[in-house]
Amino acid sequence: MDTVRFFKDRAKAQLRSARAGTAHPPTLQQMQHEVAREAGYRSWRDLLHADEDDRQLAVTMTLEPHLNLNGFGPGAYGGTMDERRARMAGWRRELRGRARDVARVRDWLLANVAPRKTVNPNVGSYSLKHLVERAMGTYIENGVLIAAAIGAGYGYRREPGWSPNATLAMSSVSVKQLRNRM
Repeated sequence: MDTVRFFKDRAKAQLRSARAGTAHPPTLQQMQHEVAREAGYRSWRDLLHADEDDRQLAVTMTLEPHLNLNGFGPGAYGGTMDERRARMAGWRRELRGRARDVARVRDWLLANVAPRKTVNPNVGSYSLKHLVERAMGTYIENGVLIAAAIGAGYGYRREPGWSPNATLAMSSVSVKQLRNRM
């Protein structure tokens, strides 16, 4: 995916939307700055000069606004809704800083797990993360695994309710081979 093109197109689309019925519409430059800020950059220039892995994660997180280090959403953990939202925002910031880890897991998935056309109800992110951890020899957060799978182009579906997990479009044969290697 051309990540710069993604953000350019997003800025243009938001500009068209902002211009509809507005007496003082923003400029393209102002909208590009806003898009960059929403993606976690200080400026459009910073977005353009970021490395590709960082922009790829920014695209994934832009498309999935509930994705965070824990997976999706605030989870079913205790606390008030405001406390849970604050926790999720912190987890989002943490995930946003993990572009290198996401890229490393993405590359590993592409080399070791075949995709399939439909989401496989037998391949969940949380169980897969444990297999990948053992194979790679390092701890991997659920959100890092999900972001890597999305960035690699695997189909996915969020699990229902408060679950932070996803079900992934990955081959059962590939996952079984991973299990057998352990």
